Formats: sequence, C-alpha cells, structure tokens
Amino acid sequence: MAVFDSFDAELGDVAGNCASADAGVRRVAMLQLAEVVRPDATTLLIKGLSDADASVREAAAKSLDEHDGDGVAEALVKALEDADASVRTAAAETLTEKRNVAAAALLISRTDHGSAFVRAAAFRALRELIVPDATPTALYALNDPAPDVRREAVAVLGYLKAEEAIPALTAAASDPDASVRRAVMSALVYARPGGPGASALVAGLLDTHWQVREEAAASIGKIKLREATEGLIRALDDETWQVRAKAANALGRIADRRAVPVLGRALAHTASNLRKEAAAALGEIRDPSALPDLDRAAGDPDPDVRKLVRWAIQRCQVA
Repeated sequence: MAVFDSFDAELGDVAGNCASADAGVRRVAMLQLAEVVRPDATTLLIKGLSDADASVREAAAKSLDEHDGDGVAEALVKALEDADASVRTAAAETLTEKRNVAAAALLISRTDHGSAFVRAAAFRALRELIVPDATPTALYALNDPAPDVRREAVAVLGYLKAEEAIPALTAAASDPDASVRRAVMSALVYARPGGPGASALVAGLLDTHWQVREEAAASIGKIKLREATEGLIRALDDETWQVRAKAANALGRIADRRAVPVLGRALAHTASNLRKEAAAALGEIRDPSALPDLDRAAGDPDPDVRKLVRWAIQRCQVA
C-alpha cells in the first residue's frame, strides 16, 4: 500500500501517480519529481521514503538530490537505517552529493551509530562539508572496528587539513586494511616537508599493496616533496606500471635531475601511459642529457607519446 492519502492537484498526473496502487507507477512518479523542484514535490519525495516498496523508496532517495528545504536532510539520514540495502546506499549517495552544511550536526550525531554502514555514510557525507566540528569524532573513529568507517574518517581529516590530525594519520598509515592506508596517503597531501606526515608518504612507496604505493606517489607529486626523490626513483622499477606512472609524474613535478636516467629507460616500457608520463617528466626537468633517450622515442607507436616526446625535446634543447 502506498503512503499517499492526498496530493497537491497542481502537480497533476505525477502527484496522482504517487498514490497509485502499482509500485512501478509510484516509482516512476518519484523519478519524475526529481525535475519538479518545489516544496510540494519535496514533500511527496520525503513521503516516498516511507513507501511500502523498496524500489519506490530508493527512487525517492535518489530524486531528493535535486531538492532542499525543511526535513530533507533529516529524512535522508533516517533512510540510512532502511531495511533495504539499495535504499540505504541511495540515501548515502544523495547525502554525499548534496553537501548540505546545515546537516553537519545531524551527520556528526550518527558517527557513533550502532550500524557501521550508517557511521561510514555519515563520515562520507561530512567529508566535503569541511566542518571543523567533525575533527574530534573523525580522530576517534580511526580506531573503529570497521575498516570502511576508518577509511571515511581518514578522508574527513584529509579534507579538513587539520595540523593536529597529522600524528593520528601517520599512525593510521600502518592500518591493517589497505583501503585505509591508501586513504591515508591521499589525506596526507597537506603534509609538510621534513615532518612525520612526509615520512609516512615516503614509507608508503614501499607498502605491500600497489594502490597504496600509487597513492603515495601521487600525493608526493602534488606537494613536490623533494625528500622523496630517491624513493620515487626506486618506484620507477615497481612491479606495477600504475605505480611507475605516478612516480614518473611526481618526479616531473619535483624536477630533480637525478631522475633523468631512469625516466629515459621508462620511455621504452610497454605501457604507453607510463611512456607518456616519462616523456612529460623529462620535459619538466629540462635536462639536455635526456635528449638521446628522447630522440630514440621520437618514433613511438602512440601518437600521444610522440607529441610529448617532441615537446620534451624542444624544452631540453633550449635548457
């Protein structure tokens, strides 16, 4: 049975379909209401989150992404506890996409919920709100038994860029779960050279999981962490080409000439993405000693690689 006893006549057939006995019709009505951004339509969608049919509730949760107003955040947070996983997921995704700062306090209150899904979803929605009040709860959650919660808490701290979180994030770089360690490598993108956060990034280049090593290299490149140069040079021999590519990119950003020989060798790798990053990095470093390797790569079968090689040759010739 649907939850709609009445509807606003101004919404016409769509509102009428919200009261249909057919769940499929009600579901379509929920999806159509996404395009009707007005208070009465919002009210119908909030009611839809209590529909007897899970597919209708899911559609309502998705459609509320386009709606704001009284009760929306509260209704979506409540839907995080829905009996159906698809509804919970839809509500979590909508909360994350809405970036409703007004919902921050409500989300923080759910970070100690009995359900790990709700705790993780609350942190995920808090992430891009960048609310300083979330710092204490995110730090506490780094010891949560659920890795999904720890990972989302790390992301919150990374967005907040709180200096006081650096020691805790550094400790979390040794988390038993690889997804958490990877999140830490991303979060430490605001680490200062010479500090514990920077040391954790350099150590991340030796992690047992390739995605953690890849993320460490990416963050090192973003902050141009020169102290990581030797580690990045070693990473150019990583068993995974994705790590090599990020290491090459980071070396280009740092522009340390010690990397020229290994970047030159990377121009012959079978992965074209790595060859592109190596050519771009050599162009950034602008060392004439790279010209022999670049000249050999001028006939690369990949047109994007050839373009970058030509660019790098021009820059090295005028250095």
